[in-house]
Amino acid sequence: MSTSAFPEISPGLPVEIGRIDKELGKLWETSDDTKTRASLINLVIYTESATQVAANTELISRIASQHACRAILIFANPSAAEAQASAWISAHCHNAGKGARQICSEQITFQLDGETASAVPNVVFSHLDSDLPLCFWWQGDLPSEPDENLWSWVDRLIFDSQTWSDPAEQFARVCAISHLSRARTILCDLNWTRLLTARFALANVFDHAAALPALRDVKKLTIRHTKQAKTTAILLAGWLAAQLGWTLESVLGRHAFRDKRNAEVAFDLIEADGACISVVEFLSASATITLRRESNSEFFQASIQPLSGGEVTQMLPAGRDSLREHLLMELSRGGVHPLYSKALALIRPVFDHK
Repeated sequence: MSTSAFPEISPGLPVEIGRIDKELGKLWETSDDTKTRASLINLVIYTESATQVAANTELISRIASQHACRAILIFANPSAAEAQASAWISAHCHNAGKGARQICSEQITFQLDGETASAVPNVVFSHLDSDLPLCFWWQGDLPSEPDENLWSWVDRLIFDSQTWSDPAEQFARVCAISHLSRARTILCDLNWTRLLTARFALANVFDHAAALPALRDVKKLTIRHTKQAKTTAILLAGWLAAQLGWTLESVLGRHAFRDKRNAEVAFDLIEADGACISVVEFLSASATITLRRESNSEFFQASIQPLSGGEVTQMLPAGRDSLREHLLMELSRGGVHPLYSKALALIRPVFDHK
């Protein structure tokens, strides 16, 4: 068995890969009657960063407190000179109610060095928990040549487009995976989940009677975002355009929207410090509509300022901008994301010239 590439943490009890199931059985045989094994899904997390293993293990522990699962954490190190595979097992137990009984989720951690990194499909399929749904979170860039043997069995593919350096290429790979699975795999972009509270807040503002006239003749859309959240801002612009019935016009690398009357709607994405998405502003001939969020705030501040006077303001919940909350939200839902597909199809040309 190879030495762990992440000695700063304990990934669990080291086991021989061929004895994982037996050792898991022993783990439960030696536990007391207060512990109950439970699993609702198979959650597979793939990373090629050794430093992510500790963070992922902590995240799995926190996720398991609300969403019992069989977790398979894969650290692939294809650049290693020697081909070796190692495994560890552990359990995450949390109190169930007020009694002493604990609900426990299993975690199997793999380190795949060198050529063994190509064995991901075998590792995954050999250690799934019965026929429970398979949620696969691929951290970082997706592979350039997707393996149909793997992706055709994934129920929910989780990824985060905010972390990509080349979104155009990565979205093309996502589409290729979806094609391989014959659209069986549900695409779950954590970057889209990250926008959920902002979309709810904007929809709430749109419902206000004072906003309706302004939305019919928007001249300009401005979104302020942090440096790492440009992809997030582009997705939000795509959702807004899709909801308002706008189309995208791209000429010589310049992008603008066209509203239902075929009038141009300019849009600016401006990098700024603060919250991930700190400002969304609509400028129309009759009013200015603004949604703001201060850094670390759990609320949006919305305002509708008609040119005729009489400003309308309201506070709207923004939630917590944490990876745990986004992942829990994604794992808790079972449906598809039709609005995501619609927004991405509309705004995807912007990524090609990003």
